[in-house]
Amino acid sequence: MVIKKGELVAKNVTVGVFDTHEQAETAIKELQRSHFDMRQLSIIGKDYHTEEHVVGYYNTGDRVRFWGKLGAFWGGLFGLLFGSAFLVIPGVG
Repeated sequence: MVIKKGELVAKNVTVGVFDTHEQAETAIKELQRSHFDMRQLSIIGKDYHTEEHVVGYYNTGDRVRFWGKLGAFWGGLFGLLFGSAFLVIPGVG
């Protein structure tokens, strides 16, 4: 990748340097609480070894979007099945 002179000036970039992993994690949680778009965040660490293999960030909006589609499908299916059954059963429908 070739960076042209002045290219980085045109973008909004903020860099934070922390002494410990806990300080960096606290800063990230504060960004999340202030509704910062976590998909715009990159994290680089040094001398911190862990067995975690992070492959992405799964936030509330993503959960609602994913499970909402499944919930609408299953809710509609059960509504058709049980709704028609209640119309046929005497005393219930």
